[in-house]
Amino acid sequence: MSYKTLLVHLQIGQSNRAVLDVARQLAEKHQAAVLGVAALQKTQSLHEEDNVFFANRIEQSRPIYQAKIEATETEFNTALQGIADTEWRHGETYHTVAEHLAEEARGADLVIVSADQPMQTPIQSHEFHLAELVALAGRPVLGVPKAPSAPLSFAHGMVYWKDTVETRRAVAGALPLLKQADRVTLVQTASASDLRAKRQQMDLVVQWFKRHGIIVDPVVVDSSGDDATRLRTFAAELKPDFAVAGTYSHSRGLRERVFGGVTRDMLRHIDRCVLLSH
Repeated sequence: MSYKTLLVHLQIGQSNRAVLDVARQLAEKHQAAVLGVAALQKTQSLHEEDNVFFANRIEQSRPIYQAKIEATETEFNTALQGIADTEWRHGETYHTVAEHLAEEARGADLVIVSADQPMQTPIQSHEFHLAELVALAGRPVLGVPKAPSAPLSFAHGMVYWKDTVETRRAVAGALPLLKQADRVTLVQTASASDLRAKRQQMDLVVQWFKRHGIIVDPVVVDSSGDDATRLRTFAAELKPDFAVAGTYSHSRGLRERVFGGVTRDMLRHIDRCVLLSH
């Protein structure tokens, strides 16, 4: 199993080095095509006079915006020079950037984005709400730290296991990454009263991984206290290169989704790539 098409989102007017490094690394490993996408959310109002004002503002700033788009395209082409199959797309949309990326994701196996996106409703027109993208994409989303403290690697993977539909989808979407890893740790939390049942669950999951040619190291972490803090502490000690997690999120108002506690904590303290699926 491998990824055949990667979609990488590029932020206009900003450095995209980290996501492009990951896209190149995975494209070379999996002999995959890379689709680069940049998008700008246009403003639309119920009042016609406001729309005229916004349209005039856009046209006035068009030369600056066009120069930034061209620079972003050049960055994409330069970073992926030598990759046989690449394609560049950019567009303006009245939808959110997350909705635009989710539409583009129909032709991809994996979506690669900067994890340093706002946890609340975005203010900048090139940003998106990460929870919204994960919920809409229908594809695994790989969040990449914008300024990693060390070279990004996929040698050691850690799977946050919780017996939910979201986690099962995330693990299935991460199989190509996990198969290329040298080491995989499977971790879940359990209270003292649930310890035996959780270990039996994990035995079945370990066997499933084994049938896919992946040997995992199962670990059960005591869940007394806050699960998010316990898992963050465990990850800090383990120091994996990347993590895999299913995401729980719920709607909070129009076009805004909020992650559950463990996922939200993971993204607020991100220092490694995290593959997410809803």
